[in-house]
Amino acid sequence: MVPPLLQVMGRSHPLILHFPIVLMVIALVFVLVPKLLPAPYQQQMARWSLLFATFFAGITVLTGWMLSQEEGYEGDNLLLHKWLGVAVYFVALLVYFMMDKWPKMQKGMSLTLLLVLIGAGHWGANLTHGTDFLLEPVNPKNSEQISLEEAEVFAHLVKPIFEQKCLSCHQESKRKGELRLDKVAMIQKGGKNGALFDSINWEKSLLIERLLLPMEEKKHMPPKGKPQLSPEELEILKIWVQEGADFEGKVVDQGKESPIYQLASSQLEKEKPYDFDPVAAEKVAELNNHYRLVQEIYPESPALEVSYFGSGAFDPKSLEELKKVKEQIIRLNLSRMPLQGVDLSFLRDFVHLEELNLNFCELETGQLTVLGDLPKLISLSLVGNKLDSGIFKTLLTSSSLEFLYLWNTGLGKEDAKAYEKERPHVMIEWGFEGKELVYQLNAPQIKYENEIFRDEEKVVLKHPIGGVKIKFTLDGTEPDSNNGEWYQAPIKLDNTAQLKAAAFADGWDRSETIAASFYRSGLSPKRVVLKTSPSGQYQGNGKETLFDLKKGDSNYASGDWLGFKDEPLDLEIDLGEHYAEMLAISLMYHEEAHIFPPVKVLLQGKVGDTWQTLVSEKPEAPKKSGKSRMEQMILPIPAGKYKQLRLILYTNQRLPSWHRGAGDKGWVFVDEVVVN
Repeated sequence: MVPPLLQVMGRSHPLILHFPIVLMVIALVFVLVPKLLPAPYQQQMARWSLLFATFFAGITVLTGWMLSQEEGYEGDNLLLHKWLGVAVYFVALLVYFMMDKWPKMQKGMSLTLLLVLIGAGHWGANLTHGTDFLLEPVNPKNSEQISLEEAEVFAHLVKPIFEQKCLSCHQESKRKGELRLDKVAMIQKGGKNGALFDSINWEKSLLIERLLLPMEEKKHMPPKGKPQLSPEELEILKIWVQEGADFEGKVVDQGKESPIYQLASSQLEKEKPYDFDPVAAEKVAELNNHYRLVQEIYPESPALEVSYFGSGAFDPKSLEELKKVKEQIIRLNLSRMPLQGVDLSFLRDFVHLEELNLNFCELETGQLTVLGDLPKLISLSLVGNKLDSGIFKTLLTSSSLEFLYLWNTGLGKEDAKAYEKERPHVMIEWGFEGKELVYQLNAPQIKYENEIFRDEEKVVLKHPIGGVKIKFTLDGTEPDSNNGEWYQAPIKLDNTAQLKAAAFADGWDRSETIAASFYRSGLSPKRVVLKTSPSGQYQGNGKETLFDLKKGDSNYASGDWLGFKDEPLDLEIDLGEHYAEMLAISLMYHEEAHIFPPVKVLLQGKVGDTWQTLVSEKPEAPKKSGKSRMEQMILPIPAGKYKQLRLILYTNQRLPSWHRGAGDKGWVFVDEVVVN
């Protein structure tokens, strides 16, 4: 047993060791880099720095020896770290005494000291954080992706949790509680408190008991201050232990409806990592114009998607311009562009293309032979082009294709029989046929001049089908049998509102809801302070973006939006003691692009010298991905005079398990804040 006083001294080792490292590096700089100071002063600085460094190195060695006597420290890492630490002390002494006696040797010995110092630090990090701690992020095995079909419960779900959250204390060189979790045999053996698993009552298993203890408990694992398990990781370990702590079983053996399979889906099928380099934002911006949109598939992704609009302005030669970003394009939408007779061989340059939309492009089968040369094509849509069965001969050469859309092409299921036999995994969509079906109305149209207005804005609702009735709301609720009023005449808006409208008619299904947000230009703040910075390239014009009375469009990279990911939006608005009763925020939501609602909204108001919480709420979290859309959040304020308002929008720091990027950080995009 190590006496308590010596334990305290030993545990000061991590605190003290930084002093000799810093001082030693300073001394080595003065020894190895000439003419930093006049010669006598430089030699003097080197001597004094090295003297103090050596003194603290001796204390560090002693405290390290005391710490190593505690339970749980052993193995090669400890031995190497211990003796390299001793070597640092003696080599530093040697360099100090050689400075005057053998000046020609001091540089060689100083380089030796530097190497020994680096080695001691490296093996110390291995001892504390686990073997290969330094190079672990670039280890090739970390970039390997395993499919659900091949994944094993222990090797690909449980073991990574142990490696990330447990091995810093339970490995060969550091065995807290005499427990090792780096080898299967050691996990089965357990530690000084016995076996980790209870085969009769899994809930009494030592592993589960320690994980479920309150954070404040000394025996809670991982210890307080260490990275904790996420809810998904905890659930994986619980299910694994409950199922008997099998070290060889596969995920698919549990069945697709099992909880472990569902958790594995969220852990293993995350957003695809792309190993190609991103394109400079300036180059992407140069490719954007009134008929073409090029943007990242989600903020800060190196992968790009390209969409064309307006067939009248389309020039086939413009497709050649995309070669500037040929490595990064994974989605290309040319729907309704006139491509009759156009040579599509340029597509071969897009080696990472995964999704291609060629709907209603007046194409012929002979133009599409290039499709077989796209190595990563997963989804292909050829709807509305008159094709012959020769297309299937071309598609047989594509081994990566998974989804094929062929309705309204003149082809039928009989034409595809041979292809389906060769490629049974490809899902072919033929559209649908049905008699006496009830069709859905298309959404009404919303006509207006300005989304942001000063006094009043007139809004007109229209529908191309006669006899259709339109119902609308102005408070953001869904227009249905319980909410809203029937449209009779143009709507005159005199305040901030979110309009939602839907079309209804006998014999038809109601239309989808269409929405538009309107803002009455509010108070002009005396001063605005944006206390946090937007992330990445989504800086817009800083705080001016939020009060420029200019609405952003559906392109989050247009420069009209501020994007927040690592920090919340934290905004102070100085009203100069002005009357206010509402604050409205314009937001973008697009879950597929990692753009989510804020997880929490906090609004404070300053009355006199006192801050009051006016609004504190957690918006409902999406349960699935939706279309890209602009939403309005209206925060009612207790009517009164306020000196200042403070708005905080907290970002989602962990995307939900159903999302392809589960566990990643989400974005919050804001483009306008209005106070009325």
